[in-house]
Amino acid sequence: MEEWRAREYPQLKGKTYLDHGGATLYARSLIEEFSADLISNLYGNPHSASSPSAVSGHRVDAIRERTLRFFGANPHDYDLVFVANATAAVKMVIDCFKDFAASTNTPVWYGYHKDAHTSLVGVRELVKMHRCFTNDNEVECWINSGGFGGPRSRQLGLFAFPGQSNMTGRRLPLSWCGRIRKLFHKAATYTLLDAAALATTAPLDLSDPATAPDFVALSFYKIFGFPNIGALIVRKDSAHVLAQRRFFGGGTVDMIIAVHDTWHAMKETSIHDRLEDGTLPFHSIFALDHAMNVHERLYGPDPMKFISQHTAQLGKLLYDGISSLMHDNRLPVCRIYKDEQAVYGDPAVQGATIAFNVLRSDGSLVGYEEVEEAADERNIFVRSGSLCNPGGVATYLNWSPAEMKAAYAAGHRCTNPTQIMFGRATGVVRVSLGAMSTAGDVRALIQFLEDVYVEREGQPLAAVAQAAQMARTVQLPAGARPPSPATPVSPTDVMASPTRHDFRPASTGQHSPHKLNGIDSPLWDATPDSAIVMPERPRFIPSEYTQRYKPWEEAIRKTNYTHVANVTQVREVVVDGGGGTTPLSRNPPSVKARKFGRSVVNLLRNKPSYQDPLPVSR
Repeated sequence: MEEWRAREYPQLKGKTYLDHGGATLYARSLIEEFSADLISNLYGNPHSASSPSAVSGHRVDAIRERTLRFFGANPHDYDLVFVANATAAVKMVIDCFKDFAASTNTPVWYGYHKDAHTSLVGVRELVKMHRCFTNDNEVECWINSGGFGGPRSRQLGLFAFPGQSNMTGRRLPLSWCGRIRKLFHKAATYTLLDAAALATTAPLDLSDPATAPDFVALSFYKIFGFPNIGALIVRKDSAHVLAQRRFFGGGTVDMIIAVHDTWHAMKETSIHDRLEDGTLPFHSIFALDHAMNVHERLYGPDPMKFISQHTAQLGKLLYDGISSLMHDNRLPVCRIYKDEQAVYGDPAVQGATIAFNVLRSDGSLVGYEEVEEAADERNIFVRSGSLCNPGGVATYLNWSPAEMKAAYAAGHRCTNPTQIMFGRATGVVRVSLGAMSTAGDVRALIQFLEDVYVEREGQPLAAVAQAAQMARTVQLPAGARPPSPATPVSPTDVMASPTRHDFRPASTGQHSPHKLNGIDSPLWDATPDSAIVMPERPRFIPSEYTQRYKPWEEAIRKTNYTHVANVTQVREVVVDGGGGTTPLSRNPPSVKARKFGRSVVNLLRNKPSYQDPLPVSR
C-alpha cells in the first residue's frame, strides 16, 4: 500500500490522517475519472425527455442497482433511495412512520440503543412513546420476551441501533433484526440500522432479506471519500410503511391539482419514485459509479473484505501500542474506553476506532482539545469532543443526567466545551483508521504520545510545561480560583486537579507483556492495586460551588471569555471595546428557564454528584 498511496492520495504527503470515522479520503484517480466523464459527456436533468436527460436517467437507474449489489442486496428484494446523508435517511424513515401512523390511527413506539448517534436519539422527539436500551443485555431480554416493554398491540414499533459505535468502534449484533422479525407477534416492529460508521471499514451483507434490517441508513463519503451523498436502503416487504408519506415534491407525483381542488396522485412504480423529491444530485450519483470502480481497482474484487481485515490488524497494533504506554511510575498514559467483549483484531466485534483520554503521571487529565491541537501541530489529525454520541459519553465518562444539566448550566457546550468539568472529562480523543491507513500512521501517533505525554523520572512533561506557561498569562487575582476540583476547569486552566480513576479491571498480578517498537512493555494490569494511591474527590455541593464560582466568574470576564456561567442561570454576553460586557438579550429569564435552574439544583441536592466511575476496560 505504501507504494501506491503516494500516487493515489497525494494529499497525505507529510501528514497523518486518523479521522476516517468522520470522513475517509478520496483517491486521485476517482477525481480524475469523474472530471473526465463530465468534460466528455453531456448530461441533462433526468426529469426531462431529451437525449441528454434520458442518458442521465438510465445511468442513475443502473448505478442504483449496482450500489445495491455492492452491499449484497438483490434489487428484487430491496430498493435504494438517494438522500443527502445518513441523517437525512433516518429523518425520512420517521417522517414516513408518522404519516403512516396518522393514516391508520396507530401510535408509534420508538426504541434506540444507548450507543446511537445523535441523529437516532433525536427521533424520540417526534414520538410520544420511546425507550433507550442502556446495554445489549436489555435488548436481548426484550427480544427473547417477544417485545415485552416495547410496543403494545395496535401500536407500530421502530427499533434503531448503530452497526458500529461512532465513539468506541464496537460493533453491535446485526442478528437482532431477523430475531425481532421472527419473535415479535404482538405488534409490528421494524428495524432501522445506522450503518454510517460500520460501512466505512466493514462489508455490509444484505443477501438474506429474512435476517436483514428493514431500513439501512448510510453515507457514501464515509466509504469512498467522495461523493457527499447518502442512501436509504429499503427492504421491499417493509416498504408499505413508507408509502403513506403526505409531503410530495417535484418528480414524485403522476398528477396534481393545485387550483380549485387539492387532489394528487403519487407515483406507484417504486418506493424511490415516491420518496426522491425534486431533481436528484445526478452528477454526484455519477461520481458514485466511478468511486466503486476505483475502490475495486485499488482494494480488489471484494474491497470491503480486504479493508476490514487490513484495518482490523492496524487497529490491534494501535491498541497494543497505546495501552502499553506508561509513565515511569507505572501509571498508564492513556485511558482507553472499550466494551468488555470487544477484541481489537476481531472485525466481528470491534472496528478500527479507539477513544481515549490522556493522563498525567499523577492521574490528572489532559484536555482532549489540547491533545488534538498538539497532534495537529505535528500534522497528525484526530478528532476530539463528545462525537455526537451522548449515550457513549454518559456511559464511559460516567456522567449522570443531573451532572450533565449542571455542566450545561455552568457553561459547557458541545460547540464550545469546557474540557474538564467537575474533575472529569466532557469528551474524548478519537482515532479511527481507514482503507488507506498504514502501520506508519500508527507508529506516528504512538511516537507523538510517547514524546509529548510520557513523563520520565526527573524530566518535566513538555505539554505540562507549555500549559503552565499559558496559565501564567491569565493573571487571576489571588484566591479567585476555587481550590476544589469540583470547580469547572476553564480552557486555559489545563493544570487540572488530580482525579481518582477506577477504570481498569481488578489486577491479577500477572505480567502481560506487549511489544511496542520491538520492546517488551508490561501493561497497566501488571501494577498491583496496593502500589496505586489516588486522592479521593470531594463530593460536589451546589451551594459551595455557587459561592466559590462567583469570584472566579469575574476573573473569567477579564480574560475575554465570551460567556458567563451560573449554576442556576446561563446568561450569554459579548465583550465590548471598552472591556465591559453587553447582554445579547436584555429580556429577563423566562419562567421555564427559572424552573429549569431550580430543578438542576434540587436534583444535585437530593443525589450525590460524585460517585466512583464504573469500571471501564482499557
